[in-house]
Amino acid sequence: MNNKGQVLVIFLLLIPVLFLMFASAIDIGIVMTKTYKVKKVIKESINYGLKDYDIEGVKLLLNKNEVGEYIVTSNGNIEISVKGNVKTIFTKKEYPYSYKYLGYMDNGDVKIIEE
Repeated sequence: MNNKGQVLVIFLLLIPVLFLMFASAIDIGIVMTKTYKVKKVIKESINYGLKDYDIEGVKLLLNKNEVGEYIVTSNGNIEISVKGNVKTIFTKKEYPYSYKYLGYMDNGDVKIIEE
């Protein structure tokens, strides 16, 4: 009995499923990478702003990394709110994200809280 034809048919039927699985994994990776980058840039910006007391530098750092921002400062605190969308490659969807961080100095240490 020869099963070569059966294996070929099963393989051809599974190709689209495998492609969708790989495409989904890539899209999820893109979304996770972008959100990680946004969070990292926000934390670095708060750290920079609190240590160097340079709000304009914070705005420049956020804009340079293509992170839209809304900055509020009061009593030595920095609050950064960010909203945006991540576009995927295969599904062509936009996934929204929204983060709000508060940074302040506590006995010479930078404290950052995600709200």
